[in-house]
Amino acid sequence: MSLDGIPEVWLQGDPVKKWEKDKVYIFEFWATWCGPCLAAMPHMEHLYQVLKGNPNMKIIGVNVMDRKSPEALKEFLKNRPAPLNYAMAVDVDGKRTKAKWLDPMEVNGIPHAFAIKNGKLIWRGHPAKLSEELLTSMLKPDFFAASLPVETEEARDRENKIFMQTMQMVSKLVQKNGRQGAAPLLKQIQESNQFPQDRLIYLKTIPFNVLLQQGKYDEAQSVLNDLTEEYPDNYRVQINVAGSLLEADTIPSDKLDAVLVERCLRRCIEISKKGNKEASLPWRMMAELREKQGKGKEALEYMEKAITLSSLGKAWAKLQEQTGDKETLQSLLDRVVEGITPEPPRKMQEMDPVQEDSFYTPLLKKQTWFNHPGLAGLPAGKTVFIDFWRAFPRDGKLVGDPPANTLDIVLKKYGLLDHPNIKVLALSVSPLNKEQVKECLKRPGMWSPYPVGIPSDDSVRNLFDSLKLQYFPAAVAIRDGVVVWAGEIKRMPAWVADMARREALDKDKLTEELAKRQAYDQELEGVFKKSFELRKQKKYEDYIKLLEENADRFADNASFSSVVAEMRAGQAAKEKDYRKAVDILDKMLARFPREDTLASYMLKVYRSSDEMQENSYDASRHALQIMRDANTRGDGGYNAACYQVMMEMAMDKKDYAQAKEDALKAFRELPLVHQYAAMKKKQKEA
Repeated sequence: MSLDGIPEVWLQGDPVKKWEKDKVYIFEFWATWCGPCLAAMPHMEHLYQVLKGNPNMKIIGVNVMDRKSPEALKEFLKNRPAPLNYAMAVDVDGKRTKAKWLDPMEVNGIPHAFAIKNGKLIWRGHPAKLSEELLTSMLKPDFFAASLPVETEEARDRENKIFMQTMQMVSKLVQKNGRQGAAPLLKQIQESNQFPQDRLIYLKTIPFNVLLQQGKYDEAQSVLNDLTEEYPDNYRVQINVAGSLLEADTIPSDKLDAVLVERCLRRCIEISKKGNKEASLPWRMMAELREKQGKGKEALEYMEKAITLSSLGKAWAKLQEQTGDKETLQSLLDRVVEGITPEPPRKMQEMDPVQEDSFYTPLLKKQTWFNHPGLAGLPAGKTVFIDFWRAFPRDGKLVGDPPANTLDIVLKKYGLLDHPNIKVLALSVSPLNKEQVKECLKRPGMWSPYPVGIPSDDSVRNLFDSLKLQYFPAAVAIRDGVVVWAGEIKRMPAWVADMARREALDKDKLTEELAKRQAYDQELEGVFKKSFELRKQKKYEDYIKLLEENADRFADNASFSSVVAEMRAGQAAKEKDYRKAVDILDKMLARFPREDTLASYMLKVYRSSDEMQENSYDASRHALQIMRDANTRGDGGYNAACYQVMMEMAMDKKDYAQAKEDALKAFRELPLVHQYAAMKKKQKEA
C-alpha cells in the first residue's frame, strides 16, 4: 500500500507518516452524507477504547467522497451525539486516498475499512465486521486474511438463524423462570464471544420485553437498570434504555422508573459533554419525562434547551452573533409558535359502490378488513391505488409505517389527497395477527383513513410479485380493472397523477394510451442502454450525438433530461463557463419542480467544485426549495434542514435579512418546535 494514499490533512490525532514495523493500521472510510458510515462510528470508537493502550494498533477514520472543508468536518465531529476520540483525517479533493487506494481497488461504496501491516493490505471489508478478536489476531505474526472464514450468503444466513434461535431460547427461559432463568445462558453467550456486542446487548434486553408483557414492571425495569450499569459509558445503551421506558405505553405512569430514565439521560448529557458539545436528544427526552410527571413548566424549559442545542439552534446563535441581533431564542419561539396551526383531522374515506369481477373480488374477499366492513370489489369509475403495506411483529407489537403513509405524501404532492376521483386501499403483503393489527392502528400516528386488509394467505404477495415489484413502499394504480401503473411510490411519474384525476376514461382509449406509454418507455430504455454502451466503449462523441438526437423526443422524462443537461453543463464547465453550466442545470430543474431526488442530486453537482459553487447560489437555493416542496419523506426535520442550508448559504453571502427569513421558515418546520408548541398548548389548557 503506497504511502501516497495517506491523507495529508488531519483533523485530530497524530498523523501517519510511515509504516512502522509490525504495527496494524485500521483505516475506516466515511462521509457526512453516509448514514451507514455514521452508524458504524460508535463501533469504531468502542474498538479504539479497548485497544488504545496497545502501541502496535492505530485506528484512523478518513473522510472521503465529501465536499466539506476541514473546518466544517471538525464542527461536524464535535456535534456527534457521543465523542469520537480515534484519529481523523480528510482526503481533500480525493487526490490521495481515493486516487491512490480506493479507485485502484475498485472501492465504490462506503463504509469500508482497510487493515495495513508492514505496508501490506492484510484485510478489507465493512467496519462492522471488525471485532476485538479480529484486531487482536491481526497483531500475530502468522495472521493472514485467507485464514479467516469466507463470509458467504449461506454463512450469514446460518449466523442469523442461530441468532434467531438464541433469541427464542432466551425468551422461553424468561417466560418460564423470569430473568434469572435466562441469566446462565446469557453469561455463557457473553463469555464465548459468540455474537458481536450490539447483538449481545439486544439479547440482554429480551428479558425486559418478556417481563413487560407479563406485567412484571419492576423486574422488567431492573433488567434495563443492570444493562446501564454494565455499559455506563455507552451512549447508545443509555439513550435506548431511556427511550424504551418512555415509549413503553404498557407501563402505568405510577410504575415507571423515572429515576432510571433520568439517570440514563444525565449520563448521555455527560458523555456528549466530553466532546465539548452537548447533544439535543437527551434534553428533548428529559422534557418528555417531565411532561409524563406532570411538571409542565420544567418540560418546556428542557425542550427550549433541546432546541437551543439542535443544529438549527446553533446556526441561529451564530447568525445572532454575526448580525449583533439581540432577539432571544424565546422571543423567536413565541413568534414561531403563534404561526403553527395543526392540520385539520383527516376524515375516513368514503367508499363508492364497487364493481365485482373475477380477479379483484376473490382477492378482496380473502381479507380481514379494518376501517371498513368489507369490500367485494374495487370502486367503479375511480382510479384505485392499492398500497402494499408492511408491518413486522416486534416485542409483541406490530411496527411499521402507517398504512399508505408514503402514498398520502405523494398524492398530496400532486394535489390529489382526498380527491373525489381517487380511492385508496391498503393491503398487507402477508398475513398478520389480527389483534396486533387492531392495536397497531389505534396507536398515535398509525391511524389510517383507508380500508386496511389483512390476507389469510399469500394472495397479496402473489399480486405484488406478479406486478414485478421489488421495492417498498410500493403501490399499483387500477382504473376499471386495468393496471395503469405499478412501482415504487416515491417514483410515481406525473403522468399517472394526470390520468388519475380524470373524471371519465374510455377503457379502450386508456388501453391504447398505456400501450403508447409502454412503447415510449421501451424506446427510452433502448436509448439509455445504447448510451451506457457508448460510454463504456469511451465513444464520447457518439454518446453526445445520441443524447442530442433524442433530447427533444424524451424532454418530458426527468431522468433523461437530467443526463442531457449534465452532458451540456459538463461541456460548458470544460470551457470554464461555469455560469452557463449552472444555468443549464437550473433550467432543467425548473421543468421538473416535483423531482426532489433530482434536485438533491443537482445540489451536489452545484457544490462539487469551488467554481460551480461560486456561480450557483441562486440555483442551489432553487434546488433546496424543490427538495422541501416536493419532499416525499413527510419529515418536517428534512424540510427544516433544507431551510437551514439556505440560511447558512445566505450567512456565507452576508445576506443576513434572507438568512433570518430562512431561519424562521426552518423553525416553523422543525419537529422539536412543533412538539414544544403542543406542550405549551397543553400547559395553557391545563
